[in-house]
Amino acid sequence: MTTAGRSSEPIPGEADRTGIASLARSWLPTALGSSMLAWEIPLVVAIVGRMPGGASAMAALGAGLSVLFVVNSPALALAPVVVTELSNHGSRVLLRRALATGGLGCALLVALALLPGLSAGFPTLLGLPAELRADFRTCLLSFASAPLAVAVRRFLHGRLIDSDTTRPIAVATVARIGATVIAGLGLWQAGVPAGATGGLALSVGAWAESACLALFARRLEPVPAPDVPGGRILPQHARITSSVLLNMSPALVTTIVIARSEQAGDSLVVWPALYGLVSLGTVPLSDLDSVGAAFLKRAGAPCLLMRFTVLLAGVLLAVSLLVVLTPLAHLYIAGFSNVPSGPANLGLRWMAVLVAAPPLWALRGRLRAVAIAGGTSRALPRAAAVHLAAFLMFGLLLPLSSLPGVADAELALVGALTTETLSLWAMIGRTARAPLPV
Repeated sequence: MTTAGRSSEPIPGEADRTGIASLARSWLPTALGSSMLAWEIPLVVAIVGRMPGGASAMAALGAGLSVLFVVNSPALALAPVVVTELSNHGSRVLLRRALATGGLGCALLVALALLPGLSAGFPTLLGLPAELRADFRTCLLSFASAPLAVAVRRFLHGRLIDSDTTRPIAVATVARIGATVIAGLGLWQAGVPAGATGGLALSVGAWAESACLALFARRLEPVPAPDVPGGRILPQHARITSSVLLNMSPALVTTIVIARSEQAGDSLVVWPALYGLVSLGTVPLSDLDSVGAAFLKRAGAPCLLMRFTVLLAGVLLAVSLLVVLTPLAHLYIAGFSNVPSGPANLGLRWMAVLVAAPPLWALRGRLRAVAIAGGTSRALPRAAAVHLAAFLMFGLLLPLSSLPGVADAELALVGALTTETLSLWAMIGRTARAPLPV
């Protein structure tokens, strides 16, 4: 064989490396965008932790965020509703629905914070310590405008996605992070109580993002309503909301688990910092399922997706171990987040449990991608329901032990994520079990 002939032959493994590089190029931009957003809560926690009364305010902020995630579920579901129903109902009808959805969320938060029966009974129902309840109510009130901002943002997301104009979404995300940090620092300097600063800063960031999106969306032509509307919006909105709610509910369950466990006070203080840290490794994986599904449809190479996932999970595990086994964890918890020494030491003692979360998140993302690409996406809400059921089971059993609340929360999180991953693997069958290429 001639030299020229040898040079024309494919190099073993070169096609695999090219395929993995192509997949990485598709995923990295989404990961970078999500990574910016993942820093929002840690930055706010770091600001609140440096204010007078910061420890109590951090605990209240974590509990308040868990409530906000659930309240915001109908608003978060609006983007896919807009994409699927825009031609059936027109943009004005969907905008009115978004405003009504956000307004109801705002009213619910105000009611939980101010109505005499609810404002006293709801923190008791969650099991929050008495010394945190005033800050918790203040935090809920500081979030009062956020659901409307989120509803408007998700409506605009849907409009931009429908028109295939998604670049403004990344620009608006950067504006949001900047506005949140500037607002937090400004409120701190203005002497606003720590219990209100976190929620107000996050709300300002949400409104800044919505305003930025609205500027870009002005270029879009209104979509008129058809003469005969194509079905009702409510059933579609309800179905998507139920899926979002399944994913958001564990955050609220976590608050209840911690509040009813040993060392609840210290655990509630350190939990927002710990959750923010693990989010830095999991939030960038949010779009791995959609990117992976698109890759499978385009390239039809499940083995390459599996190899990429194994490499990604290995890197995440190595980075997690590096953080836990070196002074980086202490620098983040006690230094950057400024968590007081007692709660910080408690969090650091149990932090190793969370090492498993990012790799599991990656493996779950690969399974979700296979399900989406293989036409078995009905398994996704079922797996989410399994996740919530497992979380509830661990949440009921773990507080019966003598473990501190932060340990119960971490074990419940990892246990539920493991259960969901295994259930998803079982549901989607042989398509999930592509052999790893050698």
